[in-house]
Amino acid sequence: MEAAVNRNAVLHALRKCNTNLKEWCEKEGYGYRNASNVLRGISRAHFGHGKEIADKLNALVRGEK
Repeated sequence: MEAAVNRNAVLHALRKCNTNLKEWCEKEGYGYRNASNVLRGISRAHFGHGKEIADKLNALVRGEK
């Protein structure tokens, strides 16, 4: 089973924006635990906040912010 987001790509995109996951969560209004679970593949992110987080992180990787 594949994770909803590519962990390394997300972390690289966050570094390019001079931020980290915790700061990104605070800015976007999501809980750090939820975002961390999506990033680590614990949450499958099929619906709800997990899907929203995965979609936004994938957009960040694509450069869409």
